[in-house]
Amino acid sequence: MADEERYPRKLTSQERELLLWVLPEDRPGYRFYRTSVLEWNVASKGRRGEGNYVLAAPGETVDNDSPLPQVVAYGVVQTPSAEIAVVVRERLGNQVEFEITSIHGDSETDFRAIAGRWTFSSWLPGQPCPICSGAPRVVTMNTEGGTAVSLAICPRDKRVWVYNGQTGMNHPVPLTNFYNELMLHKNVRDPRVALDSRRLFSDLSQFTDTDLAKGFASYNTIRSKIPAEQRIRVEEPRPQTFFERLSSFTKRQ
Repeated sequence: MADEERYPRKLTSQERELLLWVLPEDRPGYRFYRTSVLEWNVASKGRRGEGNYVLAAPGETVDNDSPLPQVVAYGVVQTPSAEIAVVVRERLGNQVEFEITSIHGDSETDFRAIAGRWTFSSWLPGQPCPICSGAPRVVTMNTEGGTAVSLAICPRDKRVWVYNGQTGMNHPVPLTNFYNELMLHKNVRDPRVALDSRRLFSDLSQFTDTDLAKGFASYNTIRSKIPAEQRIRVEEPRPQTFFERLSSFTKRQ
């Protein structure tokens, strides 16, 4: 992206196209962000270097001192010479921070030769992983208000994200913090396991849906992806009846 020294400035046509792509029009939760892209100007650079900017309402004083907002939309564009990450962060008052940065290859790339692209934003439960097209592990939960929530884990791409059925938004879930809460729930004290967050993917089959739901519910109270007032309700598995246990034992013989 060309560097602009004077602010405010309008988004470039390429910036606008990429930002709207990771903010699907059919998902109500992204509506505010789409409106910001269409109506606001770039007020300043952000705090994370090249490609990081802040959109702000007219007359708004940019806040670059508050904690960095969480990611609400993420996608990657692949060209013959680079992979470009497109990131939109949670609103901070009347400003929205975004990043369009190279994660591999040339920082300056020709977007007319896009070879592929993927985004979490368009995913729906039941669909394949947007990155590898494999089947992610999906854990279905509900909030106390009845909103459907789906936690998706792709062991192949080592990604975790959560879908909010009310807003239609998909939030990337940072691996380390989520895994820490999962280990606390499981009462795992061995540091070789508890501190190795990549084991979430290699040992995924060892965790029940209830384990994963409880880990996420705990994580969500600390860094809410689903609004905190919509507390996650975790259903305990129904104990097997005597006849179900007997039938299970018989099948193993």
